[in-house]
Amino acid sequence: MPPSTIELPAIPEHGRSGAVRLPRDTRAALVAAAGERLVIHATADPDVITIGATSWVGALAVPGLVVRVMPKVSVTNFFAMLGAGVAPEAFEHEQVTWSDTDELIDGVAYFAIRLIDSATMRGLVHGYVARDERMRTIRGRLLVEEFARRPWAAAEPQCRYDDFTADIVENQLFRCTLQAMLSWPQLAPQVRREALRVMGRFEGVSDTPATRHTAPVAVTRLNEHYEDAMRLSRLVLQAMSLSHEAGDQQANSLMVDMDDLFRRWIVQELDLRLALDLRIDGEDVWLDEARAVTMAPDLVVRRGSEVVLVGDAKYSVGADGYLASRDYLELIAYTTAMGQPTGLLVHCNSARSPESEIVIRNAGTRILCRPIRLDGSYAAVCRSLDRLADLVRELAETPSEFEVPTLLSVRQ
Repeated sequence: MPPSTIELPAIPEHGRSGAVRLPRDTRAALVAAAGERLVIHATADPDVITIGATSWVGALAVPGLVVRVMPKVSVTNFFAMLGAGVAPEAFEHEQVTWSDTDELIDGVAYFAIRLIDSATMRGLVHGYVARDERMRTIRGRLLVEEFARRPWAAAEPQCRYDDFTADIVENQLFRCTLQAMLSWPQLAPQVRREALRVMGRFEGVSDTPATRHTAPVAVTRLNEHYEDAMRLSRLVLQAMSLSHEAGDQQANSLMVDMDDLFRRWIVQELDLRLALDLRIDGEDVWLDEARAVTMAPDLVVRRGSEVVLVGDAKYSVGADGYLASRDYLELIAYTTAMGQPTGLLVHCNSARSPESEIVIRNAGTRILCRPIRLDGSYAAVCRSLDRLADLVRELAETPSEFEVPTLLSVRQ
């Protein structure tokens, strides 16, 4: 790292740094790259700022400055959330290797490398890829129309064939993820060595941009052992998506939105525990009868095609232990429009938990609030998730006698 680079003490999630004096170029690069991830506060001195953290944790590096934000949750539970759906033994080792005082970015990178390594240890998955190529011998199907258009190229006619190759989207995703992690300038040497070692398996796999891997890859019998590694690889690529350029200024980031991660994690963990009887989706639903206004609950619990419960997952709770009024209002809208007598709010990390149940005046709708505390052990977290799944099953069995009011109906 260049000696002129300033490394600030880690800022806690939703915390704030002390005053820091920055050169103009570094300050401009930070302001341009921060986006919604960090809040830059001016002071009376134009060369001095303070940096406020939001729900985004990880690190952001611009020339001359590295800003790190640590999550409030324990590192072990952070990895559990990051690897939602991954077997617990996959991250037990990281609990020992990457403590609360170690570099979080190195831990995330090492975790992803380990999953990719485990998934590909016995060889890369191959698949058939359609190719068009000019060849001296006929292979596959001769493209007669192309031959007719370019008869002077008859010595090397255009052929179309299916090539059985490792150069498929699954392996391209892994290669892209490893390259993204290797681009992080402060990656620990031992983690970099591991990434380079695993990268050697992907010789012959094409380089692809991260934007190609935003959509999940369909899981089949052939690639199901890739599933955990693919899920985490997509998350890492999203976290490293920032690449801001301002002249010669280059910013790198590996930051994860804890609000979004908590929602994904709750959905994944409940879906695994409720499998067979119930399923959870996050599909948009209609608020009004004319179907002009859509909304997106985090938890829509279905038995077959029937909705049996609706809920939301809220990571942030105020310092006073209360959920924001808008969190209740959103859920009231969901329950009303979907004809549900009960709504479920899942939250975490509050020293003073909100009321466990409230009943809405003049409607009778029940709103249940249940905590998943993430500042304890992973075993305690698992027990909380088990109890939450039991509650969802119980609520799903309760017959609905709820008459949908028309108060929130939007008519054209």
